Amino acid sequence: MSQVSGPVPETTAVACPRCRMPLFDPNGLGWCKACGYCRSIAEIEAQTSQTPAPAAPTTLTATSSAIRQTGTWVWVTLMGMILVAGATFALANCLTFSPLQRALLTSVQIAAGFGLMFAGQFIGLLRIAPEESTLSFKDAVFPFRLYGLIFKRLPSTRHTVYLGAWGLAAIVSATVFIGGLGHWFTYVPSSQNNQAQKTKSGH
Repeated sequence: MSQVSGPVPETTAVACPRCRMPLFDPNGLGWCKACGYCRSIAEIEAQTSQTPAPAAPTTLTATSSAIRQTGTWVWVTLMGMILVAGATFALANCLTFSPLQRALLTSVQIAAGFGLMFAGQFIGLLRIAPEESTLSFKDAVFPFRLYGLIFKRLPSTRHTVYLGAWGLAAIVSATVFIGGLGHWFTYVPSSQNNQAQKTKSGH
């Protein structure tokens, strides 16, 4: 019994663009046996070369990206410190104080700064204590270990960082911009005797 087969469709020969020899599988792979040209690979390379390369980041772009990636708590901390320092500087230079007033103002601001720091440390202790059973109240007074745990849990513990940084800024600003703490030594008996002796020797 003979099989009846239909007519085999003729394949139109396609010339290789390099050597003009017929391509094998012109409707698919498009490979030239003579020179090794492959139309499929050439088309992929052409599409790749037409794809624009990403622009190299400029210094401004890199800076903007770094600013966006920086946590909000960092900027709040820095702005608060700048405001505290700026207000202290303006107060010290816009008003006139007697030596006693200057010493008193500096002392009050330093005490307030330590109060802010302690409040922040206490808040941090309450936040972390349920997770760290070894913490106790003394860690709020001597917070060396506490701050290490606080920085590991940022930004959830950012309020401790806020108060600690702002309190430190208040202490440093009062000491540098207002000063006058040396006035308290004039009330020490030995200092009064020295002043009296200087006064007599001056006469």
